[in-house]
Amino acid sequence: MQPSIPEPEKGSEPGARPDLLAGQHFPPPPRQERSRRKRDALLQSALALFAERGYEQTSIEGIAHHAGVAVGSFYQHFASKRQVLLVLMDRLLQEASMLTLEAKSAALPDIRDGIARLLRQALQVDWAYAGAYRAWREAAVRDRELQALHQQIETWTAQQLTLLFQVLLLVPGARQDVDITILAWELALLILRLAEIPLEEPDAVVASLTSLIYHGLFTDSKESQ
Repeated sequence: MQPSIPEPEKGSEPGARPDLLAGQHFPPPPRQERSRRKRDALLQSALALFAERGYEQTSIEGIAHHAGVAVGSFYQHFASKRQVLLVLMDRLLQEASMLTLEAKSAALPDIRDGIARLLRQALQVDWAYAGAYRAWREAAVRDRELQALHQQIETWTAQQLTLLFQVLLLVPGARQDVDITILAWELALLILRLAEIPLEEPDAVVASLTSLIYHGLFTDSKESQ
């Protein structure tokens, strides 16, 4: 039985990155460099504390103290802890979308090595936001809006992988009977789960995922160049 893959929301372009900040009402953006640095410090502090303590056990007071700013300064930039989480996840998707664009336009002289390089870069981006992933999954358990946004993230990730696989299927030696939509969906769920678990030595994970994709898309009898 094939998994049920959600369709993009009505009104959104196919492959469009989910807008996690839509409908949010943030305090006015900082204009001075000092204020921008404080805002970034709060985001980095939240990211670190989310990784260490999770979402529920991280308080606004703790984020402000860790960042070295007053609690009042927090509310100059964010209305809630939830907004901090949304900004962190939105930044993650921005970085991931840039990586996807580079991957689709890059020339891959050696297919297997190219796949490994792309996977390593993707996981490095994900693991840099491991705290946000952990907090997101925890917060989404009780937040239906976050659950819906997470489904959008899963769908978008699978769509990006499908587009990449479409490019790879043009390479000589590619299998033409592969259901790349299902393969992309399965891999998207796996990568999103792995994103919560940063590893000091990711080589084994990268090698395993590379083999999964390569042998799933290419015949074993012919090495593609």
